[in-house]
Amino acid sequence: MTDQARVSVGIVPWYMKAVHVLPPDLAHSLSRYAVSLPPPKPLSNPKLEVDIIDGLRLPNPIGLAAGYDKDGDLYRAFSRWGMGFYVVGSVTLKPRKPLPRPRLYRPHGGLKLLNALGLPSKGIARISGRLHRTIARTTLFLSLAGFSLDEFRMMLEVASRIPAVSAIELNMSCPLFEDPAGAEELVKLAGRGWGKPVLVKLSPRHDVILEEISWAADRNGVGLVIYNTIPVRTSLLGAGHGGMSGLPLYGLTLAAIRRARRISERIPIVAVGGFLTGGQVLDVVEVGANAVEALTAVAFRGPLAFRKIVKELLEELKRRGYRSVEEARGYKSRSRRPLELPPMLDRAHK
Repeated sequence: MTDQARVSVGIVPWYMKAVHVLPPDLAHSLSRYAVSLPPPKPLSNPKLEVDIIDGLRLPNPIGLAAGYDKDGDLYRAFSRWGMGFYVVGSVTLKPRKPLPRPRLYRPHGGLKLLNALGLPSKGIARISGRLHRTIARTTLFLSLAGFSLDEFRMMLEVASRIPAVSAIELNMSCPLFEDPAGAEELVKLAGRGWGKPVLVKLSPRHDVILEEISWAADRNGVGLVIYNTIPVRTSLLGAGHGGMSGLPLYGLTLAAIRRARRISERIPIVAVGGFLTGGQVLDVVEVGANAVEALTAVAFRGPLAFRKIVKELLEELKRRGYRSVEEARGYKSRSRRPLELPPMLDRAHK
């Protein structure tokens, strides 16, 4: 059964179908006002609780991915809408302007989005000031996007001193980190001991070096976030290029996590890419993910997406016979034999 068949456009509520009549850029802007409305009562259940990295415990495994709240100005309002954790960013070292419009495009007939935002950011100094004044009622991750190791190092020094931030995510969006050497250097930097858990976010461009990165993450005590958007070139976006998010990523993410888990059972792994339902969340937990991030789900299911996914996850746990998310984690990978290491890694291990 295809991903599209399993996850039907029928999950899109009537009010989001009405919103989709608007241009995607305008709909995105309006949604930022909607999240300031009174939130629904959260669904809390011990069955949903998970340990994600270094003893960091979450009330449920479903978080808001980086990209929706670039500068943390929505955290106070939106973090109350049922997610288990909340990622602010990606934040850059210096302020950056967005790419030209249109920055978003919603293809007809598919649960996917094209975007070319261009990593707009007010810069780490300004975001740090805002987050220093923030009381973190929902577990807060800060995503950093650098274009060199020095940029990442400078931002890590700032982010690691923000009390409200529980974990840091490094977004490897720069081509510098597409080769094994550059990626391994960033993973080493992430594992240098920053006083907070650090995870490195990959994109499908890193698929050819996934085993190398997984091995480096295991050795350095670093988590992985798998995968970011699929790179695309299209005249539908103002910049002529961008990334595709949503359902087409789901199969890639599932396969990648299986591969990473065959390298190591110890790596904390957060899945991202095409997660729209609770059934999908449990699928990826079964192959070894510790938690899941979602963003496109908000574009199609609205601000109630997290509460709906959590409810579906509880129902799916019962249907598949699990007592908790933790019991389900890695269920489908436990009987698999460890993956044979690539020659380069096998020599390093020996």
